[in-house]
Amino acid sequence: MRLKTIKYESEEVANEYKEKKHYKIIILIIASDAPHYEVFKKCWMEYMNKNENIKSFFLYSNENMDTDIYVTKDSITYNCKESLIPGILYKTIAGYYFSQKKLSYDFMLRTNLSSFINFPQLLTYLDNIEKNNVWVSNLELMPFISDTNMKAYDEILENLRKKDKHAVIPEKTVENWKYFTSVLGKFYNNDNIFLNKIFYFMAGSYFILSNNIIKQLLYEVCVNNILEKDNIANIPDDVAISAVLQWPTFTKPTVFDSQKNSLLCNKIEENYREDLVHIRNRTDIYYGNRDIDMKNMINQVKKFYNPNFEA
Repeated sequence: MRLKTIKYESEEVANEYKEKKHYKIIILIIASDAPHYEVFKKCWMEYMNKNENIKSFFLYSNENMDTDIYVTKDSITYNCKESLIPGILYKTIAGYYFSQKKLSYDFMLRTNLSSFINFPQLLTYLDNIEKNNVWVSNLELMPFISDTNMKAYDEILENLRKKDKHAVIPEKTVENWKYFTSVLGKFYNNDNIFLNKIFYFMAGSYFILSNNIIKQLLYEVCVNNILEKDNIANIPDDVAISAVLQWPTFTKPTVFDSQKNSLLCNKIEENYREDLVHIRNRTDIYYGNRDIDMKNMINQVKKFYNPNFEA
């Protein structure tokens, strides 16, 4: 990755980064210019930079720039093609790089446009965990499988059917798991990766890393070029970043599963618990119908920040 040149929207924006201002947490929000995302952006803009302990940026990609990184008052754009893979991974790393170089912080949160964050509860949560060697996320898992070894798949399906006897795993998901297994086996140079059975990774919609973990990650990316190793950049960003963070040179982290502080909002909701930190607005993961998600996020902003908000 090229991370050498930085340009700013204006002198005023550039002046903001002459001194490394400290924040409790920096939030990086995966974004794009698709029309149906505008409501989500308006929701974020209502609160994203109104707390003195939190600095937030939208993350974009643009392959037609004359600089590696371009910064506005509320966005960081990386010079690459806008894409799910590897674009989201690259602009996340660019966001980490700029924030590490120009700001001081305790934690960084990577999230996306359709997620809602309750800042007061987030800050309270962070005040009660250690500041070093920390991951926080809604942990997800995948089995290590191939066409000739499906043992871990069978175990996962069996566990699912203990809760729902009709549970199925979509074929597309199974094929993805096989491909990810192949990539991770080569990445770790482990022909017997199936012995591990399960790979845990951070959910891309919400994961927090402590400052020292970000530093280690950037060292591996910028000095050791780890993203050029064995197609690791050609799998989803949350799986790829989780894989790099489990590379042998990394400090073993304390991992906090944030499921109890999170909500997957997949229908119209009227009431929300006060202790929620993260709400993932995703009604239909596979088909992209976002109307309900937009209504829910507007209502979340009204409840937690501004009862008069309209988008």
